[in-house]
Amino acid sequence: MKKLNDQLLIDSYLKAIELDLEKKFILVLEEELKRRGLPLPPIDQKDKSN
Repeated sequence: MKKLNDQLLIDSYLKAIELDLEKKFILVLEEELKRRGLPLPPIDQKDKSN
């Protein structure tokens, strides 16, 4: 995780949610965002309704 820059981490988090990837993976990304002191980006609700 340390090799990902902040923007790539955020993009990966959003893409993982969009693709409805494994919940544990999304949680790992969330924890890394929190560890770095980055805010969780807002989720576009229309992407989650699929």
